[in-house]
Amino acid sequence: GEGTSRSGPLRNYVDDAERKLRYDPALEVHDLGSVLVYAVYEAFLRIVARRTDSLIRIATAGSGVLPRGNLHPDLVKRLTAETCKVARQILHMCIRALDYCPPVDITFGEYLRAVITSDMDAIADDDRAYRIAFMEAFRRRGIVPRDVRTISQESLAWNTPRDRSPAWLTTALDQIDLKTNHDLDRKALYALNKQNCRKLWEVLNQTFLDDPECCAQLGLLDDVGKFDQQGNEIAAAGPVRRTNFDVHSVRAARRVGADGTFLNEVVIVITQRRPVPIDGKDKRNGWFWFRGGATLIVDPRKGREAIRYCIVKHCGSAGRLERQRRHAGGASGSALRAMYFGHDVREPFALLHGGYRGQDNE
Repeated sequence: GEGTSRSGPLRNYVDDAERKLRYDPALEVHDLGSVLVYAVYEAFLRIVARRTDSLIRIATAGSGVLPRGNLHPDLVKRLTAETCKVARQILHMCIRALDYCPPVDITFGEYLRAVITSDMDAIADDDRAYRIAFMEAFRRRGIVPRDVRTISQESLAWNTPRDRSPAWLTTALDQIDLKTNHDLDRKALYALNKQNCRKLWEVLNQTFLDDPECCAQLGLLDDVGKFDQQGNEIAAAGPVRRTNFDVHSVRAARRVGADGTFLNEVVIVITQRRPVPIDGKDKRNGWFWFRGGATLIVDPRKGREAIRYCIVKHCGSAGRLERQRRHAGGASGSALRAMYFGHDVREPFALLHGGYRGQDNE
């Protein structure tokens, strides 16, 4: 922002007023995003302080108080190296967590759970207290998962499913082609993913037909039909009633642990959607898509096939449906709705989604 001579930075990490922001759904959208950014940044600062405290003690003969004036170049170099190392590690934690997020309606609290779970998988011994720094920083911002009563690694980590090795899993893994050791271009990778999604869909579809109760384990309803883009139900092609769902992606994830060992996993995303009237009665008065499903973290090793984590957002959740119905109905204080559908033409997203036509655009 300063380089363009038009404004300052988008976010100022040392601004005392903004650093005191706490999570509130009614916050302005940029402030709401800043809450998450500041939480991660605060965790970063805590970790840097822990990793550099020994250098500070050596440089200050144990006092921990740096003298006034310029620091010694060697000390600056060492502090910079430690800070950059922590920044890379924090970035990896934040990116790795994306595979551990629910398929729809991700909340800040669930993102924290994803960060903790993915880091526990990658690094068993948190001797540097990275995860503690994240939990403390998020809690100070008021970011806590809705369904977790205590903040600890054990309570935040995603649970493993009761049936870790369902009968359909081995069949599905035998049919999909991960090609982890092949050199494919982006077009070939896209085609391969679509092929894998189709094969997995066929296995799951047959499983749901044989045992409809399996749907609930993946956050799906067993009686959802197929709908067009206008929310109108499409008549079933055959006499057999099939529940509608999508397999969005089937991708291999190869991770390297802190001890240099490889962890091969398969990340599967399954979703379902159904149109819901905003007033709960008639779609002609307005409706929205209500989505659910699951993200599966799968161990694909031959003879050890298992679902390590099943991160569910159930398509039949009454509480989540009510919250989305209030949001879709234009509940006051909805920052996300204001971002896309508000009347403030200074907000670019609202401008695009609201169909606004200014004088220069006619």
